[in-house]
Amino acid sequence: MIELYILRQFAAFAEAGTLSEAAEVLHLSQPALSRNMKKLEEDLGIPLFERRKNKLELNENGDYVLEMAQKLLEEAEAFTEKAREFDRKKRTITLGVCAPAPIWRLAPLIANQFPHMSLQTEMDSEEQLQAGLENNAYQLIVTHQKPEGTRYYWKECGRETLLFALPKTHRYAKRKSLSFSEMNGENMLLMSDIGFWDFVKTEKMPDSRFLTQSDRFSFNELVQASSLPSFTSDLAEKYEGRPSGRIRVPIEDEEAVVTYYLVCRPENRQFFAMLFASL
Repeated sequence: MIELYILRQFAAFAEAGTLSEAAEVLHLSQPALSRNMKKLEEDLGIPLFERRKNKLELNENGDYVLEMAQKLLEEAEAFTEKAREFDRKKRTITLGVCAPAPIWRLAPLIANQFPHMSLQTEMDSEEQLQAGLENNAYQLIVTHQKPEGTRYYWKECGRETLLFALPKTHRYAKRKSLSFSEMNGENMLLMSDIGFWDFVKTEKMPDSRFLTQSDRFSFNELVQASSLPSFTSDLAEKYEGRPSGRIRVPIEDEEAVVTYYLVCRPENRQFFAMLFASL
């Protein structure tokens, strides 16, 4: 039987070009590497090298065996990764979301109901979330569009209302409500990872300039110190606190209120039955 470690040493020699350089890369002594190359020839029953004075080169057999060895090593690496990934999936719940807010509610529920499993979350577009659900990259996804038909099992898992958070000195601070169009052109503070809410920048307020921040703590500090308006939401305030020194002004546009849906494939419905029941 030919051991994988010897094939790795053989491939390392072919890449390095000399026994001494390969031995250094492999942290082996040169005599030990030389013995293993001889053992590989004996196990195969064919010569693999042209031996010249102070030089060892692959012969035609060696070139052919090298090509096969490299494929075997790649397959072995893939085999190991697939086995580990299979084990990881048994102990990991993968959740894809369209926005940050659903995680605030779902993460504690999942941790409570599946205490021996870890939770992996990612934020992506709804198109990619559905594709990930189809190919099992995600076991659960959260969308802001109601799934159609009977292809998936789903349940409403919350609503979020977006608001403007204005400094007390802002000219609109005393308004009962505002529209996106009225605030279009204002310089704004904004978290960078906001999922589908990004449409506010690109579609509703295209003339505004946004100062973005990826770290939540840094963003909150910036909001407290800055005179620029920002956004908040009812769910952000519920789970992360209300921004201090700011006036909350509701947004009139219907797009400022969204409903979230927790979705899984029908075959996973029973596994997540308690989670859906808790919503």
